[in-house]
Amino acid sequence: MKIRKFPHQIVFILILLIVLSVLYLMLGEQNYSLSQFWRESIVLQLRVPRLLALVFVGILLSSSGLLVQTMTGNPIAEISTLGISGGASFALALLLVFKLSTGGWLGTVVASLGALIALIIVAFLTVKSKFQPMKVVLVGTSVGLFATSLASILTFYSKNTQSYFLWIVGSFSGVTLLKLEILMAVAAIFVCLMLLFANQIKLLSLGEEMATSLGVSVNRLRLLIMIMVALASGVTVSSVGVISFVGLMAPHLAGRLVGSHFLKKLLMTNLLGILLLLISDTLARNLFKPYEFPAGSLTLVVGAVFFIYTMSQEEK
Repeated sequence: MKIRKFPHQIVFILILLIVLSVLYLMLGEQNYSLSQFWRESIVLQLRVPRLLALVFVGILLSSSGLLVQTMTGNPIAEISTLGISGGASFALALLLVFKLSTGGWLGTVVASLGALIALIIVAFLTVKSKFQPMKVVLVGTSVGLFATSLASILTFYSKNTQSYFLWIVGSFSGVTLLKLEILMAVAAIFVCLMLLFANQIKLLSLGEEMATSLGVSVNRLRLLIMIMVALASGVTVSSVGVISFVGLMAPHLAGRLVGSHFLKKLLMTNLLGILLLLISDTLARNLFKPYEFPAGSLTLVVGAVFFIYTMSQEEK
């Protein structure tokens, strides 16, 4: 699809998001008609905050995926394949051992530090190979599994197995107003930084040597990206758990729709990230009513298939 069709693509996806958002608010354990759903307290107090949290998480996960793919030149990089979410989970498990809250600002900061440490370890172990895609995935997966294993041991020790399950397969069922406020604040900071450094990030996508020759401080920019991605991972994992592969699928699909133009790709990536989560959580809430399963389990299944397909294409 050609880039000149971009405005039509955006309008179409926005209309689709609005229609699906209305359905999201109408459907649930208790369904409401189009004329009454906006007056129901359960919709205003539970479903609207959950929908807003979904939007912010979609922006953070999809943008993070685009950033790490740009930073590493690796089309299969995202927070789950780089072990970042595993580092965040391990940090949160430490809070549970000390009987501290994981849902507020403390949880966000600690989880972000854990995510940043995991990302630094992966970067250190793969920088000599110039972030060769297969090596990054193998190292990132290994770091993530190691951190997740430690997190499982700690959560069993602290008798918080339910919290551990929600981290591994993310769910929006536990969203509170405090979590929503934190997500909104971090998403606003994240988007502002993305726009502020958009030109430098765009140059980095041309390659390290080209970016350096055009005046970009590549190491500083990479450090900034690592901090941003760690913060995004920390706030999403502490708020809704590990939701995998959104950061892989959204940038890929956006690239096929709009090409490599950075700002257009960024906007499309965000909209597609929200769309993926909106569809996933709508299905998670309604397929097996009155029971609900985690939305992260759906993104995991679909994303795993997409990941295998992408890997096979990269090897050709």
